[in-house]
Amino acid sequence: MSNILSKISWFIKEEWKTYVFMLFLLLSIAFIALTPAWVLGYSIDTIVSGGLTKTTLTLLVIALVLLPLGRYLLSFMYNYLSNKTAQKLSYKLRQKYLSHLFDMDSKFYEQYEKGDLISRVTADLDAITQAATSLLEGIIFNVGIILFAIGVMSLTISWQLTLISVAIMPVGLTILNIIRYNKRKYIKRHREIYADMTEKVLESVEGQRAIRAYVQEENDLKKQYEAIDNDIESWRYIVKYENWFNPLFEVIYGISYILAFGFGIYFIINQQITLGNLITFISYVGLLFGPIISISTIFTQINNATISIDRYEEIMKETPEVHDEVFSKPIVKFNKLEFKNVTFKYPFDKVPVIKNISFEINKGETIGIVGPTGAGKSTLIRQLLREFNVTDGQVFIDDISIEEYKIEDIRNLVGYVPQAHMLFKRSVDENIMIGNPLANHEALDKAVKIADFEKDLLFLQNGMQTQVGEAGSTLSGGQKQRLSIARALIKDPEILILDDSLSAVDAKTEDTIIEHLKAFRKGKTNIIVAHRFSAVRDADQIYVLQAGKITQRGTHEMLIKTDGWYKNQYIEQMTMR
Repeated sequence: MSNILSKISWFIKEEWKTYVFMLFLLLSIAFIALTPAWVLGYSIDTIVSGGLTKTTLTLLVIALVLLPLGRYLLSFMYNYLSNKTAQKLSYKLRQKYLSHLFDMDSKFYEQYEKGDLISRVTADLDAITQAATSLLEGIIFNVGIILFAIGVMSLTISWQLTLISVAIMPVGLTILNIIRYNKRKYIKRHREIYADMTEKVLESVEGQRAIRAYVQEENDLKKQYEAIDNDIESWRYIVKYENWFNPLFEVIYGISYILAFGFGIYFIINQQITLGNLITFISYVGLLFGPIISISTIFTQINNATISIDRYEEIMKETPEVHDEVFSKPIVKFNKLEFKNVTFKYPFDKVPVIKNISFEINKGETIGIVGPTGAGKSTLIRQLLREFNVTDGQVFIDDISIEEYKIEDIRNLVGYVPQAHMLFKRSVDENIMIGNPLANHEALDKAVKIADFEKDLLFLQNGMQTQVGEAGSTLSGGQKQRLSIARALIKDPEILILDDSLSAVDAKTEDTIIEHLKAFRKGKTNIIVAHRFSAVRDADQIYVLQAGKITQRGTHEMLIKTDGWYKNQYIEQMTMR
């Protein structure tokens, strides 16, 4: 419990006035909850003694009417504040979590799966919020009722009968909850299996086209059923504890009830208490059952939340290797890029993908990068996005290490069109405007024209307002590529990177886009990664990358006159036309 409170202490400090008021409401409700039993006992003794009058009867009836009404109003106020506070806590925890995810670098996303990250922000955060907001009610209210009841039973009826009846409860509950602590390991395992199940469902939803294309629905469903069965099986261990623990709580209460009733009759016979006292006492014992069961439930919630808070904190403690420093410089424009002896290895790989690469790019140049599949072309140009720190060497911008600039400013310099196009379930224009939400209609039309997407609007039902299916499922491969290019172009970046982004368009469309780039991006830098040489034919400089190293460099005319990979591939591509 202390672990949870310490982790959300910042929120309790922010909302301390609300928590104090909720505490007052709970204590008031706990006091009112005990009053009817006292009124009932007093009424019985009054009737037995013959002291019941019209005035007394009226007062007793009014009290019995006002008490539940008062409890209802106080409970309504408490539940409203409790739910409001829970929603506020949930919102702030999710806000901090999601904000933290956006701060993380690519290494983090290679380490954690999507399903795992989703389960931590859903199931785990729900468990934390539930425990944090129910702690006050579960501990204060229920403990308040127990203490008030025991106090009244001891001071106004019989401390001996109270000791006999109630002493078994804390001893039994303590032993049971020590045993229940063992359930924690099953909860942790269940959270991990739940994350695996979530990842499997996400994978199936995202890959449904491929699954259908290869008629693998049955096999995929089988794997989903296995994941669901594992989740259910892991939950059975937890349910097993509850199935035999809950009856034990009732047994403890039953023993207490029998002791109270049996010794209470003995005390009446010996004229130590009255019949009304016994009725009141038995009522208080009955009132103790609910709070005791609730406290045991709270212990379960605390147990679950402790695991969840640890999983939540595991993510929140992660720090990105790529981050701004206090001295990081702003940058808006540049004159020269330089890769100097750059080597890069992905965090979980054994060997470098690119090795000891050096070259320069001047502002306004168009650079082509070609090479066989797996040569490291995408890895090379992605160093400009600051997704990772280079393993060795340096990337310089205007003779200053790229690591000394603000990450956001570096990324604002670049308009990047990746091989895998991520489109959102929004309209066409909204998908493009992601590149620059402040762009006007003129900039939007210009980006669409350069990307040669104008002709496609004629075939879309609602033109620019046509809703794009999830992950671009309603568009062809070429349309997705050109829409992604338009998104990068509307940003009007200093550096435009096309990472094999013309592979799905026909030769005529490719030529049109390249011509548009020449016309509209004069003075701006373009880096084109391609397999078709027609896309890089007019580049100022072409680099051939093989096995992570630059093996050739020069213009198209120079390279086709030199024996090597470029010339051989060019001849092969010309032959295939």
